[in-house]
Amino acid sequence: MDLFDSQYFKINKLALTVYGLWPYQSEIGRIINHVIFVVTSFSMIFAMAAGIQSQVNAELKNILETVVALVFCGAGLVKCTILYNQRNQIKKLYERIAADWEKLTDTSERDILRAFLLEGRHSIVITIVYAVPAFCLFICVEFLPRIFSKESAKHRLHSFPYYYKSMVISENTYDLQVCVHLMVVIIYVGFSYLCASATYISSVKHVCALYAIACQRLRNAIVYRKNSTPLKELIEDTSVIPNLIKVIEMHKEALRGIQIIEQVFSAGFFVFEISALTTIAILIFDLNYHQGNPFQMMRVLLILSVFVLYLFFMNWCGEQTIQSCNNVNAQAYNIEWYGISLKARVFVLMILRRTLKPIHLTAGTIMILSMENFGTILKTAWSFGMILLTTQTSARNKDPNFFGY
Repeated sequence: MDLFDSQYFKINKLALTVYGLWPYQSEIGRIINHVIFVVTSFSMIFAMAAGIQSQVNAELKNILETVVALVFCGAGLVKCTILYNQRNQIKKLYERIAADWEKLTDTSERDILRAFLLEGRHSIVITIVYAVPAFCLFICVEFLPRIFSKESAKHRLHSFPYYYKSMVISENTYDLQVCVHLMVVIIYVGFSYLCASATYISSVKHVCALYAIACQRLRNAIVYRKNSTPLKELIEDTSVIPNLIKVIEMHKEALRGIQIIEQVFSAGFFVFEISALTTIAILIFDLNYHQGNPFQMMRVLLILSVFVLYLFFMNWCGEQTIQSCNNVNAQAYNIEWYGISLKARVFVLMILRRTLKPIHLTAGTIMILSMENFGTILKTAWSFGMILLTTQTSARNKDPNFFGY
């Protein structure tokens, strides 16, 4: 069975194919799928941008939620387009993964690789299982009361999202049309985020598995003879040095994998980090603005949690690469180097030097993907959200139209 049809990469292949990003699909198929996504996304982006433009005199608080949806769709479109233009790099990434599988012949090393990929697959499934119902529930909570309300037209000036009226087919079905259009686009764009996330998580887990295999090879590099003297005779170089060279080779393969991942995802992640900072700040403002209104707080929390979850997995994977590299360094540092010859110790020093400064993934070569970066973004977003809140609190207290369905 083809590796990419196995349980480890099946979700990746399906998701990438839907958006025309799978490097092995036909050129016509890639173009058609990507054009459909671009047109669908842009239709909602245009409708919301034009809707905001038509409400230039509205208060900031009434357009912020539309801005969140606009940024979400726009960032997803840009990110997907960046990946579309990275076909050769994505192909190179999967070719590297396939080559690593073929090189591994040891059963225990293959088991390590499978375990890491299954962990990555579980992370992907968790994201999908949570995000899709959250988006659907948000749409239902937002629009169902309005669709069946006779007075919904009175509140459109203060409703999410602002929508270009010239695109409305009928005033009687305004809320239904916006609901269907928004649901299709939000889920479509949301899956594009998950599409990139699936490939990213699987690739990072593959690299982490290579680091773990390097650690195992390092542990097994020095094996003392059963009948050794109390002084533990030095192991012959002919048995130790080849094992240490294999460790260096595996570490080199892991570094190559990280470099390819960086080339494929760095630009897209920079776009997402900026958009995530913007949207989370607005949603934190929105959450605090609607304190005391459980309905409004619930709908904001649904979307906020999805953004935070995706941001967490992105930075958590970056943290995993740093930690995995550090594990190799720690393993080399704690090896029983005193039991090997001076010549073999040179190779141990090489491993120590190569792993002294861990290689990391970045967002646009500016932000290092790590849990520290995750916390920094959340703290910064919270600060911006509080600043927005201070500018709007007095207006809320005076707003006679403040309401919640």
